Amino acid sequence: ESYGAMVLPQPSNVTSRQKSILNRSKKSILNKSNLTIFAALCAVVGLFLILLSNVLLLPLAVTSGGSASGKAAFLAKARPQSADLADPSPPANRADGTNLGRIRTQGSRHTTVMGMAVGYSISTYRTFVGSLRRSGFEGHIILAIAPDPKPGVLEYLTSKNVTAVRLEFADCDFDPGGGGKAQAMDGGKSSGHKVEAMTCARPYTDMMVRWSRYPLLRDYLEACEGCTGPVLVSDVRDTFFQRDPFGTGAPEVLGLQVFREHRSMTTANWIVQQIALSCTGLNFGEEPYLAPMLCSGTTVGTRETMLRYLTIMYEEMRVWLDNPSCDHRWVGDQAIHNYLFYTGRFHNAVAVPNRMGIVHTPGVQGSMLLEEHAKDMIEKTGKDRLVIMNTIPYQGANGKDQWIGPQFDLIDKEGFLVDFNGERSRVVHQFDRLGLPFGNYLRNKQGKLWKHLYGPDD
Repeated sequence: ESYGAMVLPQPSNVTSRQKSILNRSKKSILNKSNLTIFAALCAVVGLFLILLSNVLLLPLAVTSGGSASGKAAFLAKARPQSADLADPSPPANRADGTNLGRIRTQGSRHTTVMGMAVGYSISTYRTFVGSLRRSGFEGHIILAIAPDPKPGVLEYLTSKNVTAVRLEFADCDFDPGGGGKAQAMDGGKSSGHKVEAMTCARPYTDMMVRWSRYPLLRDYLEACEGCTGPVLVSDVRDTFFQRDPFGTGAPEVLGLQVFREHRSMTTANWIVQQIALSCTGLNFGEEPYLAPMLCSGTTVGTRETMLRYLTIMYEEMRVWLDNPSCDHRWVGDQAIHNYLFYTGRFHNAVAVPNRMGIVHTPGVQGSMLLEEHAKDMIEKTGKDRLVIMNTIPYQGANGKDQWIGPQFDLIDKEGFLVDFNGERSRVVHQFDRLGLPFGNYLRNKQGKLWKHLYGPDD
C-alpha cells in the first residue's frame, strides 16, 4: 500500500498563537537591533516545528494507509506463515495474464499441466489428455490416478507421455462425520459422500482425498526438475483443450492467476457464503466481502507461485479441519480458494475475468442456456424435459459443426468455444454444464470439434 507523501508544515500551517509568539519575539529583537539573534531564533523554531510534525503526522499517515483494506483486518488471527508473505517480488500488473496484456513468445516445452484423476474410465483421459496433446502442448502432464486404474488407462497414458502417479489409499486419521468409516458402510448401505470424506491417500492421511490433491501435486511439482515453466492445475473430468495453454501467443504468466466464473456468479452463492461464514465468521454474501466468484477447478502460475499456492491451500485446509464449527462433509476447496484470495493470502495474484485469459469456464452460462432451452421447448412442444434434452438440439444448431446458434456468441463457425475477443478459448472447464444437447453432439461423432477432441490417433 502507498501511504502518500508526508505533509510538512508550511508557513500557512503555523497557528495564530505561534504567529503571535514569533511577532513578539521579532519586535523585541528588532528593538534591540539584533537581527542575527532573530534569524537564529526563527531557524530553531522552524526546525522544532518540522521535527514535531514528523513525530505527530507519521503515525497518522501510516494508520490511514494501513486501514485502506478492511478485508485484511482478521489476518491478525494466528495462521501458518508461508513464504508468500515475505516474498519481495513486485505485484503483477493486472492487465498481464489476460489477452489484454503480454503474450508468450516461446513454446510449452518446459511447462506443466497437473491434476487428480481417480477412478475414471479411459474416455475421460482421452478427452483431457488427448485434446491437450492435439493442441500442440509439448510440456509435462502429471496426473494422480487410482491405485487400480481401469482397463487400458495406464497404457493410454504411457502412449501420451503422461507421468501417472498411482495413489496409495488409506483410512483417514480423523472422523469428520462422526461414527467412522464402519458406520458409513454399515449393512452394505454406504453413503458415497461420507465414504469419500473418510478416504485418504498417503502420506496425507490428515485430510480427505479430494483435498489432498493440493499437497500431493505440490510434491510432484517440486520433484519435477524439468518443470521450470508455467503450471496449470486443473480438474480433469470436465476439462478439455482447444489450443495449447502455454504455446506461442498465449497470455504470459508472471505470477498466480485465478479465474472468475460468469459475471452473474458471486461469493453470495452458498458454496462460498455459507461455508466461509461457518468456518471463518466472514460473510461473503454481503459487503465488504461480496465479490465475483472464483473457480477453484483451474489455477495457473509460475512454478514458484504455484508451489506457494498449493502449500497455502494445504495449510488453510488444516486450519479448517481443526475448526469444530466447520462441517467437513460439505466444505469444499472453492470456499477456501475464494477466502484466501479475497483476504490477501495469495501473493502476486490476479483474478482473470471469464473468457479473457487462458481458461474459459462456461458452467454458469451453460446451465442458463440449458434451462432456457428446456423451458422454451416445453412450451412449444409439450414434451417431457428429458425427452427434449435427448432429442432437440440448441436453437441455431445446423447438424454439422455448429451445435448451437451464433446468436449466443459462444462458438465459432467450426463449433469451438470462443473468448470475448472471438478467438478460440485455450482451456474449457465445466463443459459438462453445457448439457445433453452438447453431449449428444459429441456422441454423434461428427464436426471439427469432435475430431479435435477424439481424433484418429486416439
